[in-house]
Amino acid sequence: MKPTKKEQLEITAKELFWKHGFKKVSIDEICKKANVSRKTFYTFYSNKNDLIIYLHNKMSDETYVIYEEIIESELTFSEKLEKLFSYKLEATKNLSMEFIDDLYNPGAEELMTFFKGTIDKSIKFMSDFLSEAQKKGELNPDLNLEYVMFMMQKAIDLCGTQELMSMFPNAGALTRQVTQSMIYGIMPVKTIHNS
Repeated sequence: MKPTKKEQLEITAKELFWKHGFKKVSIDEICKKANVSRKTFYTFYSNKNDLIIYLHNKMSDETYVIYEEIIESELTFSEKLEKLFSYKLEATKNLSMEFIDDLYNPGAEELMTFFKGTIDKSIKFMSDFLSEAQKKGELNPDLNLEYVMFMMQKAIDLCGTQELMSMFPNAGALTRQVTQSMIYGIMPVKTIHNS
């Protein structure tokens, strides 16, 4: 089935944003590549930020459905954790470093507020998951979860710095390294593979 004009705009914008970041991509470029007029664009979105927020919300909603399925499954805590992060790695493997830079430095107050809200939601989700696991005895009872969540927040904050981003060839490699160091530390336990 042929995509609608709205779907074509979204497919094209996502492809361009993921590859070049969203600051460099113009509405004209999206419309031209999607073979859709500017007038059609403005039928669905008030501006580029509106489209960015829509795409990010759509991706987040889809991600949380999968995360909930994993958490509600009969897998062990370790298996759930590995699946959650494997999915995260798969979802970020095609993101460019330009996209990551724009995500952390969007240059627009509306987007900064929006992205901060999505990060806060992600941190709360992980905090609830770890807290429940600790209550069930599946996680080290001596682990201070406030400290863990504080360190996760700091790791997320660092992902947007040029210093850290320059250490990795792409967003997938950055995500993998941050995830592995948060979950496994420096122990030679195992690596997280994309599944």
